[in-house]
Amino acid sequence: MASGGGVARGHLAEERKSWRRSHPHGFVAKPETLPDGSVNLMVWNCIVPGKEGTDWEGGYFPLVLNFDENYPTSAPVCKFPAGFFHVNVYNTGAVCLSILGMEAFHHRAPNSHRHPRPA
Repeated sequence: MASGGGVARGHLAEERKSWRRSHPHGFVAKPETLPDGSVNLMVWNCIVPGKEGTDWEGGYFPLVLNFDENYPTSAPVCKFPAGFFHVNVYNTGAVCLSILGMEAFHHRAPNSHRHPRPA
């Protein structure tokens, strides 16, 4: 496994075990596999299925979760692929919901046509 994030790594290892035993149907969440075959628990590649009964039904939407050493005290940074279209996602792929706090707004691409509104 990649180094760094001792407490965070311990939490993530336990959460990985729990996820592998039981997780919602259609969702995928796997730690990044490095070129040498080791696993980086600090970066997870995920797929979220579109909700049934919506325009997104049948779709599968990729995102990456980046954890830091302060996890679980601090939330992971969630990022969709650049250019992903959604009203709450910047062109860079960063989530722009005001409930995430001001840090989320620092990921806005220059000249982005979408601007956060103050909470």
